[in-house]
Amino acid sequence: MPSIALDDLTVNNLGVFNKITAPKVYPEAYLKASQESGELAQYAYFSEVSVGVITSKTLQPVNSKSPIGLLIEVIAVLESYSKKFDVELKLVEHIEQVAEKRHLKKVYVLLKKEDQSEWMVKFFNGRGFEKEDANAELYKGLGLGDGLLLKKEL
Repeated sequence: MPSIALDDLTVNNLGVFNKITAPKVYPEAYLKASQESGELAQYAYFSEVSVGVITSKTLQPVNSKSPIGLLIEVIAVLESYSKKFDVELKLVEHIEQVAEKRHLKKVYVLLKKEDQSEWMVKFFNGRGFEKEDANAELYKGLGLGDGLLLKKEL
């Protein structure tokens, strides 16, 4: 079986992003910011074909001088590859490794209402992510909205 390889978002492959996340479309400014974030945003390749994407950012409370963790903003895998080849697992493991490398002890994921499939919630729970109150004082002002916030202690 072919292995899953990860690579940065580049100017040459940004056009694939919205094809993977379809029907959801992200604006050009978000794609550019993701591309500039380096290891915080990655494509997953299956036999040299881009089949998945993950983006994350540092999560820093308003009144804090340092980040408390990394927040996964987008995780998407083409339907034909999703849930079959551990693409999602490889993407999440990458973000966990980046967090550890940056000496951050937490990884968060915000699943917006449209992303809260039963499978996705079970996937993150199975990886050790637990529900977190997005309205807690620590997260006020971060614009997390009404999605499901999950947290994993590394």
